[in-house]
This record gives sequence, structure tokens and C-alpha cells, in this order.
Amino acid sequence: VKSREKGAVSDAKRKVARLAKLQAVGWDDGENGRITGGLKGLCIIVLKHMFNAREVAQLEEESGDIIMKEVETKVWEECEKLGHVEKITIFAKNPSGVVIVKFTQPTAASRAVEMYKGIKGPIEGKKIDATFWDGVTDFTVHDEIGEKKETEKRLDEFGKWLDGQEIPDEFKLQVQES
Repeated sequence: VKSREKGAVSDAKRKVARLAKLQAVGWDDGENGRITGGLKGLCIIVLKHMFNAREVAQLEEESGDIIMKEVETKVWEECEKLGHVEKITIFAKNPSGVVIVKFTQPTAASRAVEMYKGIKGPIEGKKIDATFWDGVTDFTVHDEIGEKKETEKRLDEFGKWLDGQEIPDEFKLQVQES
């Protein structure tokens, strides 16, 4: 088992870096080209520092939703200039202000990464961090305590429901006397 040291590069990140390098310098520009990974290519990009998650969390739900919709619209408009955008996912609870954009073509994703790299984002002048998704990182922020309480509550309710059920005679334990 390899040790997970801080700053260690995972195999998935190495693969993404290798494909990105080939895609950047290669002549094979086609959508289904061997360098772009066939139909799978590097079509998904990660944009960090696109919004301030702490500020959004402090707002009322409706105001936060409006800000997230504005971020989505702005990113969609900018990325659509580079190629067809298939989907945008915003991770509103992620402290890094993460937005993921999925393009239909790897070349559009490459252009988007180049466009966003180094641009100052809306958060206190921080630069936007634009990279290809490594295929494994989950940017979802979970409320582990809340989820645990919810699971316990559901299991308790299910147990009470089971205890209240009447068992049909054919399923009851029958003891035969000899």
C-alpha cells in the first residue's frame, strides 16, 4: 500500500495530466481522436474560487439560489462561446467555490481551462483555479452529523413499523410436540 503523503500525485491525476499534455500539443483535433481519449476525452473541467461559499451560506435560501443561478448563467455564457456545454454543476457548500463544467468536446474543455487560468475571480481577488477533473475527486460537502441523525431516525421509525406488523400464521414459529 502506497503512503498518502501531502502533495503526492494520484494515478488518476497523472493520467489526466498525460492526456492534457497530449491534447495540448497534439495534431489530432477530432472529437473522436485517439489523443482526446476517444469519446471519453477530457471533457469535464473544475473551476475553483468562482464564488464565496461562506457568504452564500449566510444568506437566506432564496438569495443564495439567486446568486448561484447568476454564477451558473455567467459560466454557461462564457463557456458556450468555446463549445457546446452539456452540463454545469455548482457545489454551493464547497468552501472552495467549485463549479464543474461538462463539455461535449475535449477541445472546448481545453480552451476553457486556458481561458480561465489566472483570471481573477469574484472572491477577494483570488485567481480562478481551472483544471481538468481527475475522475475521482468528489466536491460534495456532506453534513455527516446531520446525515447520521437522519439515518438513525429512519431506522428507528422502520423498527417501530416492523414491531407493529402482524405476522401471518404461516410465518409464525410453530413447535411440534413429540
